[in-house]
Amino acid sequence: MAKYLVTPALPYANGPIHLGHLVEHVQVSIYVRALRMAGEDVLCVCGADSHGTPIELNAMKAGKEPEQYAADWQKSHAATFDKFFIEFDGGYGSTHTPLNKKHAERIYGALEQAGYVTRRDVEQLFDPEAGRFLPDRMVRGTCPKCGTPDQYGDSCESCNSTYSPTDLKDPKSVISGATPVMKSSEHYFVSLGKFTKLLQDFTSSDGRVPAGIKNYLDRWFADGLQDWDISRDGPYFGFPIPGADDKYFYVWLDAPIGYISLSEKAAQEKGRTFEEYWNDPDTRIVHFIGKDIVYFHTLFWPAMLSAAGHTLPLKYGIHGMLTVDGVKMSKSRGTFIMADALADALGPIGVQALRYYYACKLTSGIDDIDLSLDDFIQRVNTDLVNKIVNLMSRTVPMLHRYCDGKVGPTDPAAQGLLDEARARAAKVEHLYRDLEYAQVVREVVAIADGANKYLQDEKPWDVAKTNVAKAQMQLSTALYVGKLCMGLLGPIIPDASQKAAAMVGAEGGFTFASALAPLAEGLQLLPYDRLFERLDKKAVHSLVVPSETGAADGKKAAKAKTGQKAADKQGKAKKEAAKKDEGPPAEIKVDDFFKVELRAAQVKKATDVEGADKLISVTLDVGPLGERHVFTGLKPHVQPAELEGQMVALVANLKPRKMKFGLSEGMILAAGDKEPKPVFVPGAKPGDRIT
Repeated sequence: MAKYLVTPALPYANGPIHLGHLVEHVQVSIYVRALRMAGEDVLCVCGADSHGTPIELNAMKAGKEPEQYAADWQKSHAATFDKFFIEFDGGYGSTHTPLNKKHAERIYGALEQAGYVTRRDVEQLFDPEAGRFLPDRMVRGTCPKCGTPDQYGDSCESCNSTYSPTDLKDPKSVISGATPVMKSSEHYFVSLGKFTKLLQDFTSSDGRVPAGIKNYLDRWFADGLQDWDISRDGPYFGFPIPGADDKYFYVWLDAPIGYISLSEKAAQEKGRTFEEYWNDPDTRIVHFIGKDIVYFHTLFWPAMLSAAGHTLPLKYGIHGMLTVDGVKMSKSRGTFIMADALADALGPIGVQALRYYYACKLTSGIDDIDLSLDDFIQRVNTDLVNKIVNLMSRTVPMLHRYCDGKVGPTDPAAQGLLDEARARAAKVEHLYRDLEYAQVVREVVAIADGANKYLQDEKPWDVAKTNVAKAQMQLSTALYVGKLCMGLLGPIIPDASQKAAAMVGAEGGFTFASALAPLAEGLQLLPYDRLFERLDKKAVHSLVVPSETGAADGKKAAKAKTGQKAADKQGKAKKEAAKKDEGPPAEIKVDDFFKVELRAAQVKKATDVEGADKLISVTLDVGPLGERHVFTGLKPHVQPAELEGQMVALVANLKPRKMKFGLSEGMILAAGDKEPKPVFVPGAKPGDRIT
């Protein structure tokens, strides 16, 4: 039986997870959840890439041992991924383990035994004061291409050129500040050119890599594959090369081998072995990577696997880079946003909102994707909340109100709507498998559009006044489509989808089959559980924290949000203090009270007000007083759909107020200091006086 083994690239244990990392990890999470919804056998593993010079260097600066430094970041990564509903079999691990050391030595041994490893002397920079060779990140100097000073030994941050550390002008050791000298050292190389035919056939296989990546790799083949230096001189934070004197495996040798050790640990927890995945041709190995590390994963890695006799990857999901508001992420602009910052500022709803927005952008292509903050807010609030979630947030409360919370038959007159919804839904599983998440979202939004139009045309809240059975059919029809949409989006917004499943009795969450299945007539629905909230514009924009260093951790954006609202809070505090100073409110006479005419009013229609974050446009039936229109500022605390059909308390004799968006003819009463909710008067009739 076919099995899937799915991996994202291993994040480097040298800093926090940022929104760029999350593009890939959300892409993987969606893919794995979709496969499991389809009933596939899936193992998904990941861990921190925990070796190399940058970790050694930054551990030194932090006053920690490299092992502890990497372990601290590994724990941080695991906590961050948990916030974003990103899960891995066997937990989030590390490459710095005895198991990974064993596999690295084994695969190196296979390469050496087959004659793929050669040795030769290389000239390197050596720190005479520290008494050690200097890897590229331990030397800085002037860029040999553009002349920019204080650049690392491998690349220039100014002109983006790459070069050898020996090419730097005026090089200095990062460790001692000494001027390095040239010194010879024996290094170990893999003869990658010997794998040329195998790798050309491998990368040319249909569907293995995107077309654009194949063209990129063809240029490497045309130039001839160069020998790959797999050794580093000690001291080095990594695994020693067996039989060598003070030589270590280069991090890019043992990092991808982490896929094997991590999957062995996860497989053992399921009563399996790593051979059942890596030595079984029926295993479908799918790697997700950024386009910046294609060379290592499509050339070095399959060469190593081939030498060791392992199964080669079936497919690579390769994505582009993330930009924010159209430009590369920048610390100085404040757009280098850490994942914890978003989770702290926007909470679990904001986390799922980001997953949804990334899905709106992700395809099987390798183009960069842009996080436009205003577009993020618009798509989530308009499409996800107002269209998709709206179907359940309207129908479930009304079915409880009019039909004791029981599902009825679907409306025969809506058969065309249902047929189209099911036809679109049938495409979704395959779109997930093909990594076309943006098209998934488009299909689901189109399904929701049809059902929302049906609801607005049929107006079951009005029909219920004279024909409850018909209203039940109409509400059940729209509920089915809402359930279908929330089921199809399960891989993208897992927590909200799980809540929707619980409301309609889908134990354990949706599968693609159960999402499509009709709702049983007579099914008792659970009370409506809020599935989503609209994104707050100020909270989203508070994520941008311009500074010299950018958001250093997950608390910074939350602090920025607090700072942005400081003036408002200060003003509010002053008002509250003034109220306290004034003492209790002044007494009024009963005649004063009776000047306020309170009436029961039924909400006929409630809609968003375009261009206003807090206002809802409400049309009211006030019985003998006729129809009234009111703007209420309750949007942050209640959704328009939750108001429709409800009986609210209205200040009926308030002087009409002309507002920017139209005329408001009264005020809906609300209660609650921090989160005011509308005051409902169940049992009253439209126009009844409240006394």
